[in-house]
Amino acid sequence: MLQMRIRVNPGHIAPGWICYDAEAMLQIGTITRSFLSVSVILCGSLASQAATLPTAAEIVERMMVHNQEQDRALLGYRTQRKFFAANARFKLDSTMVVQTVFRTPDSMESSIVSHVGSDLIKLHVFDEILKAEGETHKKEDKQRVDITPRNYDFSVAGEDTCDGRPCYRVIVTPKRKDKYSVKGDVWIDAEDYAIVRVHGAPAKKPSFFTLKTEIDKRYRKINGIWLTDRFDSWSDVFIGGHSTLSIEYQYEAVQTAP
Repeated sequence: MLQMRIRVNPGHIAPGWICYDAEAMLQIGTITRSFLSVSVILCGSLASQAATLPTAAEIVERMMVHNQEQDRALLGYRTQRKFFAANARFKLDSTMVVQTVFRTPDSMESSIVSHVGSDLIKLHVFDEILKAEGETHKKEDKQRVDITPRNYDFSVAGEDTCDGRPCYRVIVTPKRKDKYSVKGDVWIDAEDYAIVRVHGAPAKKPSFFTLKTEIDKRYRKINGIWLTDRFDSWSDVFIGGHSTLSIEYQYEAVQTAP
């Protein structure tokens, strides 16, 4: 076997003669070059990805255009929503079915179809949600809470997939703290530039006793219109413990402009 001898100067860690296997060194050199090649390819791939990823300003601009087009196209809808909430500590739960009709530009009417379970949950959770909807569905009110540059700062986190469709994950930071603002992430469809998911926490705690709240809102495309599909929330409250809330949407009719 061919060997190489390398002289090490006195004072180094291993003075004297060190014997190296030339074949092993050749293999090490090959592996090193391979790692370098992979690194170059990877860096090039990341640079290419960064170059093709739209900026936050570009994504938001296209999102705003989509919102305007959808506002013009949507004439109305009718949906039946199922509200469900539960508290594990007190072993309470409640279910309520609500019929909601929306008509452009900002008419929204909700009526309770049925309710079973805790009246306490209905009074302090379900009724409060319907009240909040009444406070924010008008066009002027929506402009103060919608996820737009007027109310939020945006930064791109990267690319993702939402229900099989490519999308962009964007970090949103509210410009003011109020009970209707969310701090977290939104996912924006890469083709339609519609918001398809919102996940985060309220910018302002709902109450002093609320330790933590997390929300997740999903959308789906119906007759070319992106509408809310499901809303979920988890809360940890002092004394009250862990509570969950979900709202499922079942659309019976969606009317669009011809």
